[in-house]
Amino acid sequence: MIELKGIAWDHPRGYEPLIATSKAFQENNPNVNITWKVRSLKEFGDTPIEDLIENFDIITIDHPYMGQAHKKGLLLQLENYITPEALDALKQQALGKCFDIYNCEDHFYATPIDAAALVASYRKDIIDSLELSLPKNQEELKAFYKKLPSGFSVAWALCPTDIWCTFLTLCAQNFGSGFIDNNKINSKVGISALDDIKFHVEHSHPQSLNWNPIQILDNMGNEESIIYSPYLFGYTNYSRKGYTKNLVHFTNSPTGLQKDISTIMGGVGLAVSALTKHPEIASKYVNYAASAEVQKGVFTKNDGQPASKTAWESKTNNVLCNDFFNDTKWTIENAYIRPQHPGWNAFQEQGADIIHDGILKDTSSEAIMNTLNDYYKSV
Repeated sequence: MIELKGIAWDHPRGYEPLIATSKAFQENNPNVNITWKVRSLKEFGDTPIEDLIENFDIITIDHPYMGQAHKKGLLLQLENYITPEALDALKQQALGKCFDIYNCEDHFYATPIDAAALVASYRKDIIDSLELSLPKNQEELKAFYKKLPSGFSVAWALCPTDIWCTFLTLCAQNFGSGFIDNNKINSKVGISALDDIKFHVEHSHPQSLNWNPIQILDNMGNEESIIYSPYLFGYTNYSRKGYTKNLVHFTNSPTGLQKDISTIMGGVGLAVSALTKHPEIASKYVNYAASAEVQKGVFTKNDGQPASKTAWESKTNNVLCNDFFNDTKWTIENAYIRPQHPGWNAFQEQGADIIHDGILKDTSSEAIMNTLNDYYKSV
């Protein structure tokens, strides 16, 4: 019996589809047993790969880690284990850049299994009853607060991890993807984004600076006061009947000056540790989990949020998730991709705290940007 250990992240979207696909895989590979452990969402984004590769064969991974993984040889180069035909099939059926983001220097380090970007969530039932129109751009968003009757609010996901994603999104939406150059964020662009965040904090739910997307969506699904959130990572779970008391619907976030850029790309890739004793069978599984048929079927049915275009365009899946896929597909296809250079993840973790702390203390946007770029130079 071949024993494979995997590390997922602690939400039904993060582990249920992996458990289900592992069981399906084992039916055709009875000599293989795959077990999964979970880590928090923050650990998923911040824990160095070096801390995982000795204990796990299969690792769920965020795409900016590719540069570090390549430089240090931490992950299996999957093109040596998955056939060119199979890799090409993954590339052809991937949504947007969900395949490309796991490539680094012509090496392929993870298969795309989960697609995500910042989108808007809303309580359609309440929005319709109030006869409100959702904001389509940032200017309409700023005016939206004044249209809300007493007792209703807008919430933002602005805990440190998520304020970072929102900051990068606003920068990209208003300047384009080139706002980071030579380990420096364009200060003028960054200051403008921080000023916008400060404005929205003043007008949004008082817990916004403490919340992540899951906390907001749990509240929206079970309570009645939060009816809109403009920028958070979408979760199909909440658009499925019965997951929470009320359905939460999703749509594209408000746009900025750059009409061809939506929001920041998230999602999950499935990588194999460079230290695994079973590279062939582990690679076979990560290819299986990302394949179009599996993504469309067992992966999505079991709380998954697939990365396959076929799965996103499936009528069955859109009925299951109340058009989550149809209504946010444009966002994934036009998402901003973060850099891959080896120091990015250290900068990302510390940069998130710098911004969050600065907003909490009402530090000037200029001072926050100076601190941010000074740290960026050091990593």
